[in-house]
Amino acid sequence: MWKLGESPSDQCALTGVVPFGEMFALAKISREPGRKPRLEHYVETAPADPPAKTLEHFIRESVRSRDRLSLVTPWEAYKILLVDAPDVPAHELRSALRWTIKDRIDFHVDDALIDVFELPGDGHAREARGSLYCIAARTEIIRGLIDRVRDTSAQLAVIDIPEMCIRNLAALADEDQLGLVSVHLEAERGLVIVTRQHTLYLARRLEFGRAALAANPGQIEQLALEIQRSIDYCDRHFHLAIPKTILILPSGMENAPLAQELNRYTGLEVRSFDLNDYLDGERRLEAAEQAHGFLAVGAALRLGRGA
Repeated sequence: MWKLGESPSDQCALTGVVPFGEMFALAKISREPGRKPRLEHYVETAPADPPAKTLEHFIRESVRSRDRLSLVTPWEAYKILLVDAPDVPAHELRSALRWTIKDRIDFHVDDALIDVFELPGDGHAREARGSLYCIAARTEIIRGLIDRVRDTSAQLAVIDIPEMCIRNLAALADEDQLGLVSVHLEAERGLVIVTRQHTLYLARRLEFGRAALAANPGQIEQLALEIQRSIDYCDRHFHLAIPKTILILPSGMENAPLAQELNRYTGLEVRSFDLNDYLDGERRLEAAEQAHGFLAVGAALRLGRGA
């Protein structure tokens, strides 16, 4: 997303920081070719009041001097929109997109920081111009995050979004080569992500989360419907092969009953995603740590990626 320095290479370390949610979380990941990513450091802390000051203190206490950070943006700070690529020169793309999205965001477009990433074309006439994702973030919030890091010894390399962090996690799974659905559930909201070969094709936000599923087991059918709609959309618009696997990302809830019901509704293999299966390191992350910190790990997995 918003790069603020040189892109990290496959042989350097990156530290992902999540400054929102139940816990502030920080994960430092290093990577060597041919080996699993290595978890060098993980720490979390409960946010205090005011959260901005807590973040600055958290980074000062947890990050070594000159460490490179990938800072994850809070959900409410941005909108991610799938749009047709405008037929304009590359240097005019962001200006053209402001006109395209101005009526699709709930804040003034002049207050938006714009970034984009394109989707692979498939050669079909209907998609000849291609599609891209436009991320419109509230400039004030992004600047506030930058300011919190500026007064520390860390280097802010990139500001990322949860959807891309989940994409990075999904890419660790073998199933991502053929296509994969990842499900992230927070207490009151969630995300359904469709990826293939480290490309994010669709991100669908859910207006319900763990609380609704716990209170009403019938809500699982609605989740299955949202998953099926996402798969059908990718089939129609991107001619993407139908994924065979659903990954349930760490959330702090018992996943076995949910997996069983999603399998019954969708017919797809459903399994829980355990970070310890994909990371090397001297310690294993407990279930609660995974629930709090998996986005931080995903942010730190941006190593060597162009998007």
